Amino acid sequence: MRLAELWEVTFGRRMTYRLMKWMVPDLIWNQQIYGTLVERYTTRNTTWLDLGCGWRLLGKDLEPIEDRLVGSVRSVVGCDPDFHSVRKHRNIRKRVVGSAETLPFQDGSFDLLTCNMVVEHLGDPEKSFSEMVRVLRPGGQIVIHTPNLLNYAVFLNHTVARWMPRKRLLALIRFADKREEDDIFVTFYRANTVRRLLRICQALGLKEESRRILTPPRPFFNFFAPLAFIQILLMRLTMSRYFGKFGATILMVLNYEPGARGIETQVAAD
Repeated sequence: MRLAELWEVTFGRRMTYRLMKWMVPDLIWNQQIYGTLVERYTTRNTTWLDLGCGWRLLGKDLEPIEDRLVGSVRSVVGCDPDFHSVRKHRNIRKRVVGSAETLPFQDGSFDLLTCNMVVEHLGDPEKSFSEMVRVLRPGGQIVIHTPNLLNYAVFLNHTVARWMPRKRLLALIRFADKREEDDIFVTFYRANTVRRLLRICQALGLKEESRRILTPPRPFFNFFAPLAFIQILLMRLTMSRYFGKFGATILMVLNYEPGARGIETQVAAD
């Protein structure tokens, strides 16, 4: 057995995979959970905007769900400020290069608006959500899936990214998460807790319909099993009732009810 293979089996990704199968055997990838939820809000009459569409709707190996989603609606439009991502999108035909702060669509154009791993990149979330509401029809839904700043790994990423040289940060992300440099974008995390999201959204007439805090799909340090083991223990903890709010991502559905603008509702403490 070669040294590299021996490392993978004893201390590397293969050992991490075995630990996950043992400790969190029923874990469902949060991208799959998000895709299944979006599917509940699509019909043959739905006009859908995927904001921050990148080059695909979900994650690797979820192509059947992506294709089913696109095929289940009247029309779907992808919008993203990055031309190269929009250009190579795998299955959305109608694509627009545009910013969330100035969406290039008429008022009330869509029944459904989705943001998958987008809110953390918004420099001015209040302005961006105001634009989302503008292009949404009354009674429409916004489905948000975004990192939770209360999660220790997300918080560390946010903190470390402030002082670590971008070149080193990109190298670490590429090594741990197998992402190319052109698929890594600047993050701000300015609306990445439940409290902050609801404060912004409720002022715009958006009413919360549902909310879940999801466990991460895998430990960040999956390349080093001893550290991954500690992270998997923490993942198990966030799957419990009392520590659930510290999960990795927020999955939220908001209904647009213009008459509810400005109404205050009870918000769970951060």
